[in-house]
Amino acid sequence: MFYALTPRRLETLATLRRLTEEAGSAVHYSLVGARMRISAWTAYDLLLELEKLGLVARRYVQHGSPAHGGRSRILFSPTAEEPSATGAFSASLSVAFERFSAIRDEAAAARAYLAGSSGDLALGMGYWLSRLRAAGRQGGEAARIVLEGGTAPLAKAQTVAAMGLGSTLARLGRSRLTTRVTTAAAAFSALLEETAKGSDPAISELVEASRRLEIG
Repeated sequence: MFYALTPRRLETLATLRRLTEEAGSAVHYSLVGARMRISAWTAYDLLLELEKLGLVARRYVQHGSPAHGGRSRILFSPTAEEPSATGAFSASLSVAFERFSAIRDEAAAARAYLAGSSGDLALGMGYWLSRLRAAGRQGGEAARIVLEGGTAPLAKAQTVAAMGLGSTLARLGRSRLTTRVTTAAAAFSALLEETAKGSDPAISELVEASRRLEIG
């Protein structure tokens, strides 16, 4: 199912989950639209798409007295089924990759990454892959060779991050920003190590999602 979870659908599902948690019950689609800053009808269409995937349930609630012809309201709530971790990684990685790839200036991209740097593996990998794309076709081909190689997933992720760091440093030169990016790269590598120690399949899923990205 993961291939059907586009970044937009994943965002809609996350928004619906937050709203229903806050309300303690199903919510009207217009609330989802308002939170996402899109039209109510666009939100409705997105929720219907999620319903087809079995991730959202729709129900009708009578608004007002039935005897007086009260109109039904359409409410949505998430189902108990969760999207697969691989699907979440694929969507999050694509969003991060596209976001950073759109920033042409290396310093601006680095600052954007540092501003949002966290424990999100997909965000970090998306940034380093985007820097290899910015380096040109050779960088993208090198990343693909690493990702499709036979080494362990952790080694693949760390190698791609190191390659992306090298590409970034070559453009930034010596500066305080360079030091901050290097620190962020070390933190990302440590996070990968920590995740791998817990026998978490997240590293394998992250690498698999990265391999499917078109970075050439």
